[in-house]
Amino acid sequence: MSEKENKKALPGNVTWSIKQIWTDAFNTVYKRGFKAYVMLFLVFFVFSFLGIVHRAASGEIDIIDSRFGAGKVNAEDIELLQDYSLTLPLIRDLPDDIKNTLVRDTVGEIALSRSWFINLLAVNHHYVERNLGEVLAFTAIIVALGYCLASFVSRGLAIGQYRYLMECRFSDDVKIKRIFAPFGKGRMRHILFTMIIYGAVMLLWQITIIGGVIKGYEYAFVPYLIAENPDIKWREAKRLSSAMTKGYKFRMFLVDLSQLPLIILGIIPFIELPLITPVTAMLPVNIYLTLRGRDDIDRSLFIEKGFDGAGDFVMPDLQIKGSSFDKADKYKVTDFIIMFYTFCLVGWIWEVSYHLVKDHLFFNRGFLYGPWLPIYGFGGVFIIFFLNRFKDNKPKLFVSAMILCGILEYLTSFILEFFYNASYWDYKTMFINLNGRVCIAGLLAFALGGFLGVYLLGPMIRRCLDHIGPKKTKVLCIALTALFVADIICVLVFGPNGGEGVGQKLEAAVRLSRFL
Repeated sequence: MSEKENKKALPGNVTWSIKQIWTDAFNTVYKRGFKAYVMLFLVFFVFSFLGIVHRAASGEIDIIDSRFGAGKVNAEDIELLQDYSLTLPLIRDLPDDIKNTLVRDTVGEIALSRSWFINLLAVNHHYVERNLGEVLAFTAIIVALGYCLASFVSRGLAIGQYRYLMECRFSDDVKIKRIFAPFGKGRMRHILFTMIIYGAVMLLWQITIIGGVIKGYEYAFVPYLIAENPDIKWREAKRLSSAMTKGYKFRMFLVDLSQLPLIILGIIPFIELPLITPVTAMLPVNIYLTLRGRDDIDRSLFIEKGFDGAGDFVMPDLQIKGSSFDKADKYKVTDFIIMFYTFCLVGWIWEVSYHLVKDHLFFNRGFLYGPWLPIYGFGGVFIIFFLNRFKDNKPKLFVSAMILCGILEYLTSFILEFFYNASYWDYKTMFINLNGRVCIAGLLAFALGGFLGVYLLGPMIRRCLDHIGPKKTKVLCIALTALFVADIICVLVFGPNGGEGVGQKLEAAVRLSRFL
């Protein structure tokens, strides 16, 4: 039988060629023009910064706690939980080598990965000693919920990435805003619900190991189907993905296996993200589009003729009520005042939460005494005030937000150190930093926050204020400003907040040592 006849004999009358799948991936990335490549690279850069992986989007947010929390939990508490787990009915009859290795290691890993929860319960150590079974059960539930939430968040956000990549397969000029297209017309809730179910099902299958691998391929197209048709239901997406991959799971595995040389090449610094990741991320897209052409499946749930190479895309851009992705919004002075205090509070909550996870202690962050960090407020307001006009030029807005926030953060750090001999943050150990006052990771975070503020939070705050009316808005502005001014007066009279975990006092000798 000839190669051509063999391809026609495949299930669904699909022409399957690993070489062609790779060729289409290379052509999409490197042969659609410089602008198309730059935009594609920026998408991967941002999504990689957010920690979203490219295939099944199975990245886990809880790795943050396992890094910062490891070693923070009391070793005695871990030993108590490990010893108790060995007495459980389903475990005590297992062979000793399994009990003493697999079970103990698993319980220890669970305790470390959620050390903040263990420490929270261990505030009452006698409670832990009395209720080891309850503590172990609660911890397992927290781990399961955390995994589902992290998996859902990464997969949910990745749907926008899949949508963008699929459109790039057929167009040289795909707008960045197409990432948000699947979430329009009130579909957000449905997508979130579907992804929660998807994450829970995949978690249960992964427990079986082999079943997890098989179902990983069988349900691999669920996110892609949602990206094409956000109204699709979980059962429909599961059933259609199973039909599309029937007879092709091993061939999909071979495509994954063929990536091994590029994975090894990715060890070279600064090679993986710009050169390798875009190509390897396009491979599952091309597999989806290839198997989408099967003639033995129900095609009624496919809504985009554009993915057949015929016609335009039917899915409209995401429309934000009262705002636009391309036109500048109009704000009043009171809008900016409320934005300032909102961003101050959001920044304070972020800083407090970060150190609660990292150090397992509550720190009132910032040099003020109240729940606000002015640098976040000024940064957010400055971005919206100065960069709102660039809504139609996303790259310019992104770079400008990095520069603006970098200048603001550097000057704030300098002023605080100069007048109060204190350092409230130090990035000297971070990759690419300037005198420890600013770093590339922080600037990227500010730029992403700027995008969120310009396109979502700013318009949202304005709509809320329009709803409560101008009189109540003015009263709210006056009340918040009075509290803020009172806090500043306290700083001038009593000195800045310098509690535990807040800033680092710098002596003259320390500052002098920088020049020696």
